[in-house]
Amino acid sequence: MSQCPDFDSMNETDVRETIVRPLIESLGYGHDAETRIITEKKLRYPRSFLGHKKPKTDSPLAGKADYICEVISFGRWVVEVKSPSKELAQDVVEQAHTYAMHPEVAAKFFLITNGRKFRLYETAKLERPALEWNFEDEDKEVSLLRLSNVLGPSALKTRARFALIDPGRPLGNGLASRLRIIGGQITNEDYTGNHPLLPVESVKGLSLPVTGGYVTRSEDKRIMGHVLVAKAIAFIPNSAVGLPDSWDFFSATDYFSDDPERPTIFQNFVTGKVPAGRMFDFPGMQRVPIPFGWSYTQINEAVGYVRENMFVGMMRHTSDFAFSEISPEARMTLVKRFGQFPDAAHMEGIGRFEISIQDDI
Repeated sequence: MSQCPDFDSMNETDVRETIVRPLIESLGYGHDAETRIITEKKLRYPRSFLGHKKPKTDSPLAGKADYICEVISFGRWVVEVKSPSKELAQDVVEQAHTYAMHPEVAAKFFLITNGRKFRLYETAKLERPALEWNFEDEDKEVSLLRLSNVLGPSALKTRARFALIDPGRPLGNGLASRLRIIGGQITNEDYTGNHPLLPVESVKGLSLPVTGGYVTRSEDKRIMGHVLVAKAIAFIPNSAVGLPDSWDFFSATDYFSDDPERPTIFQNFVTGKVPAGRMFDFPGMQRVPIPFGWSYTQINEAVGYVRENMFVGMMRHTSDFAFSEISPEARMTLVKRFGQFPDAAHMEGIGRFEISIQDDI
């Protein structure tokens, strides 16, 4: 659409194929399985449609929408194309509106154009266009960006989510009954420990990425947050030391708090056991079997509130370890290496978290 076409020599088909279809495709339609461009869909109307007085004898109505653009399961919009010689009068608006409101279409918007002029209407508001621009406008790129913000696939998805009525019990003020965790960060501020194996110094100040998850209500009606994290101890994968890469937090409160003075408390409790001889990759060292086993009990507590699609607050962590299956030779080596090797260990710490959430209905 960089050069101005010869409108005087163009008919309706020319406008459809050289101007309108490239515009639709530039908005992101027809490039994947999630979007469709439906051309000249035949629509039939019952005789009573639009207030026909004699539904038994009046002729049935029929029409054919030039384009129906659809984001499958989220919504659609209609384009009615005319030749450049045709004015975009009220009858064109009413024709496109009829297609948009057809029960098989149910479009939220419709666009009318003769190639020279473009007018976008909300189906429920016909008084004046929501957007209007000319092909030859110097700032038509701005108009196209506005159009994309209204009709682009991502815009239709967002609008549909806001319009959906959530039948579930809301998780809080302005929150749906299910939330998706789309990212975040947990930053360890201070840690203490009483065993030479605990990586207390390397954990201090460490930021752990939150990579996903969801929030919903469990079967017992508590709020449950399933949180995915990348790493938990220094730079060692959680699975390498027997800890999970996901955490289930629970709260018995009715709703998420949005008041920092009265935060919501989520807690996570996990236990596990790792047998002796498990292969382990120490950073900078070759793969070796660990000469002892251990069991652990871990309690995590997240205390926070919702602020602008973020759950923010403080994190408290407590871990207790019990070491076992240590042979006399292994214990001697460990004592020689660390100076001491108690059979039990304790570690605790505090930190901050910021978790991004959005409705997932």
